[in-house]
Amino acid sequence: MKITEFLQQTAVIDDLVGSTPDEVLTELCRPLSASTGLETQRLAETLLDRERLASTGVGDGLAIPHGKVPGLSGLVAGFGRSRAGVDFNAPDRKPAALFFTLFAPESGRGLHLHALARISRLFKNTAFRESLLQAKDAAEMYQLLVAEDAK
Repeated sequence: MKITEFLQQTAVIDDLVGSTPDEVLTELCRPLSASTGLETQRLAETLLDRERLASTGVGDGLAIPHGKVPGLSGLVAGFGRSRAGVDFNAPDRKPAALFFTLFAPESGRGLHLHALARISRLFKNTAFRESLLQAKDAAEMYQLLVAEDAK
């Protein structure tokens, strides 16, 4: 599985401006709303519901907010960078600067878990995370994601 199968370049945001998890999650959902036809608020609520169960801040400046949405036909993802960082209750207590958002169909349990595992493997690479933080814009961030995903 390649993340570029479900991540479109239009869903990459290079400068998230939100300063709270709620604001950042809503911001990340806007381009996904346009591509799926689902309301931004509905997508954001799905992520916020998941955050209430346990934080998706995984540490090393990364958060992987995710959830299942009825009506989706396949995986949909977004990616964003916050230059300021946002407290996402990560185990290492560091703010998250990179956000990979994933939505799966309600019936896509195995697919959802497989995608989360792939995302986690990609982002374990410290040099890769640093390159995303240093990228000049969303286009460069997407190209870095494509290149890492091809390895």
